Amino acid sequence: MTVRLPKNEDERIQDAGDVARIMQKILLRQNRHSRNKEYFWAIGLNVKRDIEYIELVTIGTANRNIVKPADVFSLALQKKCVGIILCHNHPSGDLTPSDKDLQFTDAMEQAGVIVEVRVMDHIIISEKDFRIL
Repeated sequence: MTVRLPKNEDERIQDAGDVARIMQKILLRQNRHSRNKEYFWAIGLNVKRDIEYIELVTIGTANRNIVKPADVFSLALQKKCVGIILCHNHPSGDLTPSDKDLQFTDAMEQAGVIVEVRVMDHIIISEKDFRIL
């Protein structure tokens, strides 16, 4: 599902902090009960680092999300993006990446090399803070 960019946000990003701020606003659009689930988004970027799309790839449980490379890269390939930023929330508020988070990031980076769409960052967000893997 494609997600609209929040009002008053520029499509051009300078760094992962810009994306984290945007994604926190998107997370806060959800009601408090829904924010107790883990969301995973892919953000597609063009060569100028403009946001081409923000896609909600999956909604998981309180501490787990199942994401496949085809789900992450399909829209990026359709829109001819040169890079993507991965983002997911930790409902607990603890931004420490799990071993699975680190393994997943590595796998997505390898898949990105194959399909020639660079994984530029993977960001974990909470309602108040963020961490870049």
